[in-house]
Amino acid sequence: MGALQELQNGRGGIVEVLGEPGSGKSRLLAQLTSAARARGVPVLDGRCYPSEQHDPLHVFTRALNGLMTSERLTDLSPAHAELLRAGLCARLGGRGAELPPLQLSQAVHALLNQAADGGLLLVLDDFHWADPQSLELADHLARWTFRAPVLLVLAHRPRQAAPSLLSTLAQGAEQDRVQRIELQPLNLDQAARLLGVRPDTGWLPSVLQESRGNPLYLLAQGDASPLGPGLRPDLLTGRLAPLAAELAVLDPAERLVAESAAVLGDRFSRDELSAVSELPVDETCAVVNALIQLDVMRPLRCSATQLGFRHPVLRRVLHDQADRCWRSQAHRRALTVLNRRAASASERAVHIELSTSSFTPEDLETLARAGKETEQSSPYDAVRWLLTALHGLPASEQSTGRLLGLIPPLARALRAANYLADDASLRMQLTQGSALGPGEAHRAAVRLCVIVECLHGRFSEAAELVTAELGTLREMDADNDLLAQLTIYRGIVSSLRGDDELPKVAAQALVLARAGGKRTTLAGAMALHALGELSAGRTAQCLASYDAAVRQMDELSHNEVYYHSEYLALLGWCAQALGRPREAESFYERGTAVVRDCSHNAMLPVLLSGLAEAQLRQGRLESARRSAAEAAELSGYLGAQQLRAVALAQEALCVTYADPPGSSRASALTEQAVTTLRRSACRWHGAAVLTLAEALLLQGSPDRCVSLLLELGGTDLRDLDPAQRPRAFELLTLASLSGGTGSTSMWADRTAGAAQTLRLPHNRAYALLSRGHVLVEQGDWDAAVALYEEAERAFDNAQLRLHRLTARIRAARAASNSSRPERAAELWASAQELAEQWDVLLLARLSPDTPLENSLGRGCHALLPAPIPPVTGLEVLTEREREVARVAGTGRRTREIAEALGLSPRTVEVHLSRIYRKLEIGSRAELARLMAVRISTDART
Repeated sequence: MGALQELQNGRGGIVEVLGEPGSGKSRLLAQLTSAARARGVPVLDGRCYPSEQHDPLHVFTRALNGLMTSERLTDLSPAHAELLRAGLCARLGGRGAELPPLQLSQAVHALLNQAADGGLLLVLDDFHWADPQSLELADHLARWTFRAPVLLVLAHRPRQAAPSLLSTLAQGAEQDRVQRIELQPLNLDQAARLLGVRPDTGWLPSVLQESRGNPLYLLAQGDASPLGPGLRPDLLTGRLAPLAAELAVLDPAERLVAESAAVLGDRFSRDELSAVSELPVDETCAVVNALIQLDVMRPLRCSATQLGFRHPVLRRVLHDQADRCWRSQAHRRALTVLNRRAASASERAVHIELSTSSFTPEDLETLARAGKETEQSSPYDAVRWLLTALHGLPASEQSTGRLLGLIPPLARALRAANYLADDASLRMQLTQGSALGPGEAHRAAVRLCVIVECLHGRFSEAAELVTAELGTLREMDADNDLLAQLTIYRGIVSSLRGDDELPKVAAQALVLARAGGKRTTLAGAMALHALGELSAGRTAQCLASYDAAVRQMDELSHNEVYYHSEYLALLGWCAQALGRPREAESFYERGTAVVRDCSHNAMLPVLLSGLAEAQLRQGRLESARRSAAEAAELSGYLGAQQLRAVALAQEALCVTYADPPGSSRASALTEQAVTTLRRSACRWHGAAVLTLAEALLLQGSPDRCVSLLLELGGTDLRDLDPAQRPRAFELLTLASLSGGTGSTSMWADRTAGAAQTLRLPHNRAYALLSRGHVLVEQGDWDAAVALYEEAERAFDNAQLRLHRLTARIRAARAASNSSRPERAAELWASAQELAEQWDVLLLARLSPDTPLENSLGRGCHALLPAPIPPVTGLEVLTEREREVARVAGTGRRTREIAEALGLSPRTVEVHLSRIYRKLEIGSRAELARLMAVRISTDART
């Protein structure tokens, strides 16, 4: 506007306006001409068009048409008037002679000087498209100074302008005859003003970056869609009409190569263009040179072979206007090209999407890798690709882990994409094939992210996410069911990280669920409430809520719990804490059956680990081992290290019990699990440590058992779930007894205190065991037997088979030194029978044939019967009878003895009757006692 003011003051000049296409040159010129007219300054304006590059002087003919009246021409010299009539006026009628440019420019100069008594503004826009004669005329005008106040403004794109024009204007700028205005990209504040939004608008930086600060493209993208700019068809007849007109003049070969480039993407080479366009390389190179001259393409910096479009919007216009069938085939050809140059998965994913709707397994694998690559850099694309892979890849037992491995990057992409709050198409894709509506997709995305954060041990982040979402829902006055669901998730986070908020959060969830929650939500709230009451030590209220949750869950159909398997995990967790592993197993089995229908449900390893624990405590070791092994594998795919440590510990304990004494496999699995431990205050870490401590104790490492457990918050085990403390203190008591540390009474007292806090039958059984260990240490054998047998009955009522079995063996050990030593053999025989029945080989193989100094280690000595005082008398038996007696003394049945010795059951019965007669005994239990005595005597001698 300064030049306009100078014009009014009687001083003209030349102004050069240059900038990228769409940078605002025409807008600036429009503002200039409007301001000039408002001040009474005459305005002449003309625009060049690519279609008129072969029409000489057309831009000047249009611009000066209003000046070339008969009166003005009469006032000029006859020579000048004739030149103007022949050179410009005649062209309005489609005629016009070729005139010397110098004389013509002098005539135009004279005309402008004559008309500019009070100032005159001549504006020539898009002059890079000017024809050669107009360029030469402008060159002469720019070299001469106007006598009158004439302001000549030339706007052009420097990349497309003629070298001669650029040279003249540059020389004029050096001599201060030409004022240069170069338009720069917009900054954030300028972009905000242009779009009419605040500078801190969330989507503005990404749109500004995508537009490269170009006003035209910024407006087009702002009109299209914040955060995911796309091009609507109406934009090509609106803001982008000049761009569409520019592309319309391309010849067929240029259009083909340009569209091939649009298919290839942001960068491409001439060879790649040849492959996609299917034109010969030489012809492709010639067309590329033409497109560079037209500034459709540009060589990329720092590359001798790569090219790109001058702006991404130009590429999208070409891509959208290409024939759909051709475009699909071209994308497949582009994919072949990218495969040859080992392009990244994200580069190839674009072409896979746009080339077909029927994806091959290889296509889906590429999409999965692309989603992982772009989870942060391009989260919306990542979500789309990962969901396509998850829905498309075949589900099988072998592929479950691989599919679960896509869940963490999907969760991270969902978080980066604001949980799809502003992308309806992705919300629809997220809920594809489910009963959830697109309106529920945002909440589903939030819940998935909470689960993944918990699996990765980021409980604070999970809590913050749920709390923020709850705040948003309350502001929206959401219904109680949604509020209850997210409050349950908040409670799950509290329960996993062991904070004191669980009882309060659980009570809030139950109130909300009762006030308007669905049946499924109410079942989940009841299960959470039961856990909350248990953590607060209110066992009566816990049992009431648990029973109500079980009844509510039993009424729900498969479809109702399909999207809420976490509620079944809560109920199984509660049942396990209450000492009801059989019931826990039923909930975990139902949960795994539900989620296996969806092979990429992140809850699967959680449910499998819970199932393994329930099976393990019931003595179903092989089933537990398989569940734990699968949970460990799937947790690894998910990156859930704490959960993986639990599953590995469970597998190690299963193998410890199931393998014979001294198993190297058990030791190796235990050490592997120990190395995966990462110190944390979460429930999973406590469970892993407790399970590994039991395995180490059984393998003869009481010191390591104690050391590991004491890492859970010192002697109070304050970092361990209160429901697990009685079991942990009982292990510490037994480890103290086995290691002879003298702390047995202290740990027994702590076991009793923990059991008193949570008054449940199985906790009382742990307290009884611990007190029995103390009595063993004190030599009060009869009282110890009574406590062990009472503990066994309590474990039996609680369905805890393994603990029942170990309690019986401890009773047998104590009985061997009691006033009734014959009771030891009976207990030992029945214990081994149970161990054989349940395939607990660690205990079943501890027959009297095996000396105590076997590879068991000190940790198992507390489980074994002590030697009974030696007696003799087996010499009266024959060799065969001694063989039968030795096998029968282990507690085996007649048929098992027959199979072991290759005899018939009838023959075994005959041998046994002779053995009873010769040894003067009347039962197999007495035989077992005598055999145990003989083996112990042999071991000492």
